Amino acid sequence: MRRRVSHFLALVVVASLAVTLFAGVADAKSSKMSAKQKAAVRAKLKKQIKKNPKAIMRKSFVKRAALVNFKLPVTLRLRGANVPGCTGFSTATCNPTSGVIPGGANPNKATVDLGASLGKREVDLGGKLAAEIVFRDSYDGGALGNVDLTILPSATKSLTSTSIPLLWNDQVTSVGGRYDANDLYLDGLGVAPAGCANFTGTLIPFGANILPSGSFGGIPQPGGLPGYPVSTAPGLSPSGFLPINSQIDDVVNGPLAAGSKPGNNDLVGNNPTPFPAGPQSPTFSNSVKNTVLRTNALDLTVANPGTVVDQTNTSPNGPNGSQNVVIGKSGGQANLFGNIPGKSYGIDVTVSLATQINSIIRVVDQDSFHTGLYSGQNWPAGVFNCRQIWTGWVQNYIPDVRLKGDLKIAPGLTSDGHLRIAKATVNTTGIDDARFAVAACLMPKTTYSKRQGNNTVPDPFTGPIPYPGGIASTTILPVDTNSYEPRPTGAGAECNSTPDSLVTNSALPPSTVSTLAPAATANGYTVVNDGSKVSVAADLSVQNVSIDVLIGDV
Repeated sequence: MRRRVSHFLALVVVASLAVTLFAGVADAKSSKMSAKQKAAVRAKLKKQIKKNPKAIMRKSFVKRAALVNFKLPVTLRLRGANVPGCTGFSTATCNPTSGVIPGGANPNKATVDLGASLGKREVDLGGKLAAEIVFRDSYDGGALGNVDLTILPSATKSLTSTSIPLLWNDQVTSVGGRYDANDLYLDGLGVAPAGCANFTGTLIPFGANILPSGSFGGIPQPGGLPGYPVSTAPGLSPSGFLPINSQIDDVVNGPLAAGSKPGNNDLVGNNPTPFPAGPQSPTFSNSVKNTVLRTNALDLTVANPGTVVDQTNTSPNGPNGSQNVVIGKSGGQANLFGNIPGKSYGIDVTVSLATQINSIIRVVDQDSFHTGLYSGQNWPAGVFNCRQIWTGWVQNYIPDVRLKGDLKIAPGLTSDGHLRIAKATVNTTGIDDARFAVAACLMPKTTYSKRQGNNTVPDPFTGPIPYPGGIASTTILPVDTNSYEPRPTGAGAECNSTPDSLVTNSALPPSTVSTLAPAATANGYTVVNDGSKVSVAADLSVQNVSIDVLIGDV
């Protein structure tokens, strides 16, 4: 028995000496090289991998790369997100009645859970991120093929998403609802409810089936007026009409639809009924078309590590009522040849993201002061009923999203000519879902349709383009209903910043729309928020993200 134990101990000692000697040889190879020699080896490795991506599958390449701590710049690009979809709201693929779901083939899906009241929303992803594969010495506590993956902040690379629908109102599409109900006292008299169901098409009648039919400016009208009536002074009979075109704000055939192509502010994920439905909500209330508050299509960048995020009640431009967080480094590890030792998956990374979120609001049941339209006045809020408006932006962070999955070496060329070295598929596992505070802005900033610089109602007789007795040109309207106003960004476009002149002057004179002042505790409030934004808790679950690992800065 003693002889066997002695023999076993001798074998252990010999094996230990052999491993130590082997590691010493490897360390000696590395330590004998000067910094200049290591740089030369790295340059050769970089040239070799670009010439032949399959080289990364050779263990000899991996060993050499580990000895010199080789860093390979890569681009992590989401695969399958750039599928055909909406290119304009007038195309067949963007018409929800056509049965075509824009960008429906995008495999990169996540879910944002906003709680029991608001429910869950599908978010579809695209875009790319900058990263580095850092080869590790297998004799320094790692296994052959283990690499570090560092995900880097970048000014040119980001993830994109579909719009996230937040709030809804079934009044938007309810049968019998009229966009002109308040202008004509119809809602107040019980004749017809306010809504947007008839806000569709071009040259939409004003007071259709309510006002008498006739011919205006040579245009036969089966019922009502051919547009908003305009007079030269308050109380006078109409001298002409402004055309009412829904176009990008069209409730029935407009671009707001279900779809998974990221980067489009009018696509809200593949689910055509994204809102909770139940006894408290009529069946039709959860349609995409009833969205009255949604985010823009998000631009998600990698957050700078070490960033301190203020989310207290006094946060200047972020979620309120949450705890402060410090952003960590984005990245993790992977194994090129299989699973990470001790784990059942081949890639394990954590990413923290930053994004500025604007809201898009659908105006519904806008109050009308029944002043009519007359030349020289500012455009009243009533003319924006059923249309959409932008808010300013709120800075948001999504910290510590942990993703696990598989990495497969798959050298090849992509369809657009880039060198691919590997494919990866990652997701969260349920217990790793990221919880964060998200804030949306409620304060209007500017119109969703492109502004045209016409800030007052034109005179039907004097111009700039006279139209006495007829319909005005669309060029003298306050907005071009066929084009989009760019998303408000940068300094001066923060949530609760001064709105543009169209919004500012849309109240009944002499009142104007201005920024919201903080609440005062002297008035009985317990907080000092100004109410311009709302914050909610959210859980982010990633079902599937498919990634092409491309060589270089693509």
